Amino acid sequence: MTANYAIAFNFQLENSGRVVTLTAQVEKHQSATYFIVKNFRRNEQANISALPDLKIKKLKGKWVHFDSEQESNLSVEVGKAIDAYEGVHSGKKRHRKAS
Repeated sequence: MTANYAIAFNFQLENSGRVVTLTAQVEKHQSATYFIVKNFRRNEQANISALPDLKIKKLKGKWVHFDSEQESNLSVEVGKAIDAYEGVHSGKKRHRKAS
C-alpha cells in the first residue's frame, strides 16, 4: 500500500551558497515505511527530473538513504519536507455523522 503526494523544499547546492527550490513527488510505502522521492523539479523545468529517484527512511529520528542508512544534505531536506507535509495532513480527515 502506498500514499502519494507532492512536496517542496529548499536545497543548498554543494560548495556554494546558492539555494534552489525544488518540488518532488513522494510515494510512501507502508509495508516497511520507506519513501521513494522522484521527479525533482525546479519551476522552469518541465520535462526532466533534476535528480535521480531517492529512496529514504526515518531511522532513529534521522532521515537516511534506504540502502546505506547514512544521511546526506538531500535526505535531511527532503525528510524535513515530508515531516512538514505529514504533520499538516495527518489526522485532518474527520467523519461526518449521518443526519
